[in-house]
Amino acid sequence: MKYNKNQLQKYRQNALTFDEELNIENIAKERFPRTVLALSPLQVKGSIRYEDNDDLNLQMTVEGQITVPSSRSLTPVIHHVDLIIDERYIEDAQRLENFEETEPVFVLENETLDIDKAILDSIIAELPLQILTPEERDNETLPSGNDWHVISEETFENEKKSESKADLDPRLAKLDDFFKE
Repeated sequence: MKYNKNQLQKYRQNALTFDEELNIENIAKERFPRTVLALSPLQVKGSIRYEDNDDLNLQMTVEGQITVPSSRSLTPVIHHVDLIIDERYIEDAQRLENFEETEPVFVLENETLDIDKAILDSIIAELPLQILTPEERDNETLPSGNDWHVISEETFENEKKSESKADLDPRLAKLDDFFKE
């Protein structure tokens, strides 16, 4: 779904509303080939509204499913997508300074509002850093191989502490306590 700003001019008084099923799997696989294994058709409901200062306000909800590789084993994992997107689009890039860094404000490219790109960017941005299969979540055993194994952060920190204490010369142990004060 792409809308030219000229097309949206007729919706100055009343917002353009939409409720569609959107299939952007090909675009997703093309833009993010290592991340997106599959993307179900998305149910998209929302509106595009003109603000008083000629900014466009895009509000929508997106629901669907994305298949991504497990962060541990690269096994495909289905992740449910349920997003609320509320973004503002402006024409003049210099006006970006007027907004907080945390506000979702974007410059219109070629006077076109590309909803497909906005949805896909939001889906990718909302993916958790660690996605595991149900078996990986339930099983505490981490992957290992010939002469290597994965350890948790907690185990790593504990090993690091024990190594640093083991490296300390017992004659200087009292000095270690001196710097803690």
